[in-house]
Amino acid sequence: SKSKKNYPDPWIFIDKYGVDALRIYLMTSPLMKGEDTNFSEKSVQEISSKIIGRLGNVVSFYELYPVPEQARDGASRDVLKSQNVLDQWILGRLNQLITETTSGMEAYDMNEASRPLENFIEDLSLWYLRRSRERIKDGDINARATLCFVLQTVAKVIAPFAPFIAEDIWLRLKDETDPESVHLAAWPEAPKSLLDIFSNRKSKILENMEQVRTIVSLGLEARQKASIKVRQPLSSIKVKVQSIKSSGEYIDLVRDELNVREVVFDSSIEQDVLLNINISEELKQEGDYRELVRALQDMRKEMGLTPSDIVSVSVETSDAGKSLIQKFESDMKKTVLISNVDFAQNDGTEIKINELVFKIKINK
Repeated sequence: SKSKKNYPDPWIFIDKYGVDALRIYLMTSPLMKGEDTNFSEKSVQEISSKIIGRLGNVVSFYELYPVPEQARDGASRDVLKSQNVLDQWILGRLNQLITETTSGMEAYDMNEASRPLENFIEDLSLWYLRRSRERIKDGDINARATLCFVLQTVAKVIAPFAPFIAEDIWLRLKDETDPESVHLAAWPEAPKSLLDIFSNRKSKILENMEQVRTIVSLGLEARQKASIKVRQPLSSIKVKVQSIKSSGEYIDLVRDELNVREVVFDSSIEQDVLLNINISEELKQEGDYRELVRALQDMRKEMGLTPSDIVSVSVETSDAGKSLIQKFESDMKKTVLISNVDFAQNDGTEIKINELVFKIKINK
């Protein structure tokens, strides 16, 4: 009631969460169909975090590793030719987003048009980018170009719903050939070459990737029940479903996500997945090493180091700890960007990993 003022001040929400979060909340609410609703600050907060915040983080990551200016025109033309299954999958999801949003818009149904945004941005951030992060860092032009193409297209799709974040993304990514504003750009349509991907032998890519994510989810659940961290490698997992058996790329995703050495397909098992939780001494050592790397990366962040800063490390530890570092020293130097490891007494940070104790000092 306006006279009783029994509703939250919208300006407070705009200052706190941004106007785009409030717009998306209202457009996805029953209000758009003339129905009653109870205003929820928590829902606005979740949209600010899960849609706008995540999307902003993806853009910020891309800006760290953009498509080189001299390669951008060619990359933009060739982005749809990538043979990587993750690139093809996110382009397929983008096609779904365009199709579903367009259908809602043409039906004058803002509620249905805006609802696909959250799921797509979650897939982009928590699956595509997380699984493609190293490819992008290593300079894979297909991965970088795909991410740029997807972000620019998403900016067009969300422009009617979140005009300010859409414009911000557009201005950060556009080049001299793009319209001055996202609101001057044409509404996106799925390119023919994108549609071709899903009309040929790769037409099951979305279904297969969904199966991969289901297997991963069940595998992570099994790890949690067994109280085994993901950083601890395991020897194998048995999988009941057979649909991805012949595809190495999907199997690699399962293996990497669950940190297992081997994926075994066995239709005779009762449950969908069966995790081998027996940990050999070799696997235990690798798990300890991964815990050490995580601790070193955390120390780098606390020191405010950039991803490109190279450091030296002084370590005080037992013979067992020294043996662990020496076994994985080459990989550790590459992963944590370490130029030299020195074993000596120091006044550094104490790190405990199972029965091992390390005192570590990082020097710029």
